[in-house]
Amino acid sequence: MSWVHRMLTVANVSWRSSMPAGRPLALLVSLVVVPILDVACQLMLGGSLNSPALARIGYAGGLVTAACQVATVMASGMTMDREEGIISQVLIRLPMDLAYWIGLGLPGVVAASFTGLVALAGTLVLNVGHSPSDFLRALSLLPTALFAGLALGLLVGGLGLLTADSFAPLNAVTVLLPVAVGVVVPAEAYPAPLRRFATILPLGVTVQAVGDYGLSWTAVLLAEVIRGLVEVVIGLAASVVALRRIRSGAYLRL
Repeated sequence: MSWVHRMLTVANVSWRSSMPAGRPLALLVSLVVVPILDVACQLMLGGSLNSPALARIGYAGGLVTAACQVATVMASGMTMDREEGIISQVLIRLPMDLAYWIGLGLPGVVAASFTGLVALAGTLVLNVGHSPSDFLRALSLLPTALFAGLALGLLVGGLGLLTADSFAPLNAVTVLLPVAVGVVVPAEAYPAPLRRFATILPLGVTVQAVGDYGLSWTAVLLAEVIRGLVEVVIGLAASVVALRRIRSGAYLRL
């Protein structure tokens, strides 16, 4: 019970310290306006490229946006805790404190769940004429995207602890990932080396599964879980390296 209480306490503090939480208008813009504008921009970009599958672009973009929001909230929370000296105490006391890590990512999962629903529904509304089964397919992949975002957030947040600019890994991932996994231009159209690379990236299989009904939901989830566990291990390893730097006196404060 104490473990659950600590997790919810961390989640509550993380949510209240996030920028949108304290401002209702900012919360509305972040959770509703921004995802709808993202969908509209992606659909217009796809239309300018004469893409025959605008729905796929919107749904894939919505899933990637939701995952990136989870990663952003989690990495931002780690950065704020770094500035306050909190995360150094967590790392010294118990680097594998699951209550802390899960609590840190929980607000992002909740917010991105709503954002993802808005983005997917926006695609359904803005791009009329396609089968509603495409919407249901994308909706079924949303939990997979949220898990991928959680693992990705721990990865970029952990790597951020080792850099002078904590947001550098996060910014690089959120900018490059939609292009790398083939949101606007399907990865199948990439040259063979880039196509293989795209499938091993976070959300690569999820984006592919939006238009490929041959990929079962179970196979997509399994692929993202395996990849996510690798990302979690790397993120925690980076945190342990940061802890060793603290103990060696490399710097007094993360």
